[in-house]
Amino acid sequence: MTLAEAKEGSRLVVTSTRSEEVTMQAIRFGIGQGAKIDITKNIKGGPVILSCNEMELAVGRELAFLIDVSEIA
Repeated sequence: MTLAEAKEGSRLVVTSTRSEEVTMQAIRFGIGQGAKIDITKNIKGGPVILSCNEMELAVGRELAFLIDVSEIA
């Protein structure tokens, strides 16, 4: 699933990104491959609000569709 499809309250791990450019953006945000994130809010048609490493981020929807994640059991 992509970050844009994640449900609020989910605990996820970033598994991959769709391009090198997206990878660089994700790393700048601190959400590179292997990062564990919590979805705070997923605003329909808007950004995905997440927390990672005690930091809260708003990731734009277009970028969120290019970041693959999976749920942490």
